Amino acid sequence: MREPSRVGEKKRRTRDRILANAIALFRHHGIRKTRLAEIAFASDLAPATVFTHFQTKSDLAEAWVRGEVESVLAEAIRDAVERERSFRSAVRAACRLLAESAGPEAALRLEAWRFVGRAAALDQVGKVARAGLIAGVKSEQVRDHLRADLSAAELAAMLSDAIEGGMVGSLEAVEAADTADFEEDTRRIGKAIQTQVDLMLDGARKRNERVRPPVRNT
Repeated sequence: MREPSRVGEKKRRTRDRILANAIALFRHHGIRKTRLAEIAFASDLAPATVFTHFQTKSDLAEAWVRGEVESVLAEAIRDAVERERSFRSAVRAACRLLAESAGPEAALRLEAWRFVGRAAALDQVGKVARAGLIAGVKSEQVRDHLRADLSAAELAAMLSDAIEGGMVGSLEAVEAADTADFEEDTRRIGKAIQTQVDLMLDGARKRNERVRPPVRNT
């Protein structure tokens, strides 16, 4: 019998291959015109195997764009904790990286977010990244930099929501402007994300513990 860790690693590699090929096809054809059968063919897998990892294109779109947000945030905050850097500056750096990824392909990223929808759940890889983000937020609470009347999980979710909201809103603004100026698009996206993040982090400061937190919709 194969070791569970090896089985899990094989599944992760297969999943990563599927996602990489899906993103490549999305970039070539657009998400709406790409078929799961094409993704399976590009990945040298049976369609049923792809289906065990991603049941719809929405699942693939979510693993791409929402997974990217979670992973970039988790890495930035982990680095901030290890190097004792400013939490806010680390999150701002993550916002810049996300904007730089989205700016050159704003239309495709907006299409992906529209497939995802705001109510979609994290996939397993996204949950792992979210766990890293929660650990970083918890470290900031221990250091008395962030309020402790909300759980680290709640603050992490609010931070992700702030970034997603800024991302989607700015991508829609880029679509409406229709300038085809990648540098300007990247700047617009980065500014919008950072504005949302700053507003969220201002409310998450330790000194605001006695301010009633917003009610999250479930």
